[in-house]
Amino acid sequence: MISKILGNYLISKGKITSEQLDDVIEEITRVRVKLGLIAVAEGMITQEQADKINRLQAVMDRRFGDIAVIKGYLTQKQVDELLRLQGNPYLAFAQALENLNLMKITELDDIMREYQAENEFTNSSMEDLKSDDVDRVLPLFLPTDAAEYLDMAGVVLRTMMRCVDNNVMPMKAYFDKQYLADNGAMQLVEGERPVTCAFAGNGQALLPIASCFGHEAFEKVDEDALDAVAELINCINGLYASDMSQQRIEMELCPPEFSDSISGFYSGKMLVLPLEVCGETIRVLITIGDSLEMR
Repeated sequence: MISKILGNYLISKGKITSEQLDDVIEEITRVRVKLGLIAVAEGMITQEQADKINRLQAVMDRRFGDIAVIKGYLTQKQVDELLRLQGNPYLAFAQALENLNLMKITELDDIMREYQAENEFTNSSMEDLKSDDVDRVLPLFLPTDAAEYLDMAGVVLRTMMRCVDNNVMPMKAYFDKQYLADNGAMQLVEGERPVTCAFAGNGQALLPIASCFGHEAFEKVDEDALDAVAELINCINGLYASDMSQQRIEMELCPPEFSDSISGFYSGKMLVLPLEVCGETIRVLITIGDSLEMR
């Protein structure tokens, strides 16, 4: 996340180009090793255990290290050591800029102070941003009165990062009663406080998500492509319902709905969370206790 968030800010200030940001992200990917690989290389876990954790991530909304601790493969102290070995995300971003001769870290720090002032972030908020931790970063982009939406939004973001695009970028979310869109998919999760999650797109914005998650090169956003998007939403809601069951809150997933010809989504109150995914901007719509209509 941090690479896209800060990288796009640098683009807006004319410090780098979008092509250079792609190079920076590629450089970070080349240098930054996944936690599981480090754990195996350090002899902390076996390859079989690492593979099992990776499979569990498909059904558990947890980070690699969290699952390793739950399964008893690692202690929290060992996870902390692995994170230290993996490196600081902000410093990795800064190092990539410097490796490509685009910017020194001192200049980046100066620009980040401008970013902090423009967004009215506290020093603590900036540390949250630099952590690249979904649970710390996401609240910075939600309205102050959106606390009850954080769990679902967090599951959405983490699942998108695991299954679609590791460099998903959240943008400022807001509440509204409608969002006009050309196409989309949604699913209701019934319970004491019903929750609905929807993905709304205009034009071909949802196409990369459909192709990536559906493992098929769809040519356009049609019913087949939206079926793949609906399956992704079903996966997200399944993880959310599983989390809620741990809190003894029972929820039941309804069949997903999707359409390639709509005017928009309508509700008494919904959270609209813009996400940049695979170069396209979509809207994730979340309602809690309010109905959501797609028409």
